[in-house]
Amino acid sequence: QRDHRPQHKKECKKRAAELQDEILFQQPNGSHHGDCPICFLPMPLENHRSVKLACCFKEVCIGCTYANELRELEGRLEHKCTFCRHPTPRTTEECDRTLMKRVNANDPAAIRHLGN
Repeated sequence: QRDHRPQHKKECKKRAAELQDEILFQQPNGSHHGDCPICFLPMPLENHRSVKLACCFKEVCIGCTYANELRELEGRLEHKCTFCRHPTPRTTEECDRTLMKRVNANDPAAIRHLGN
């Protein structure tokens, strides 16, 4: 290796930097949050990079939410849930009714949300 290094010093440093970048920027195989139910990529570890939907209590990555918003803007469509495509609740009372409907259906995410 000592004989090799002076000949290819720049190339070796460049390749070492590339390998370091690959390690740092690769997607994790999974997280304890599970996968996005739309794109099936691992859910981000940061809570602000995912959205819990008020109508079906699914947690969706921010990328899928953004793509849905773009689709709705471009098509001038009514705003609907990213996952179930139902109209999103507009008032607090509608959100509460939807929450209780999901709780009565024994949805664990809704029950947990109610407990918080």
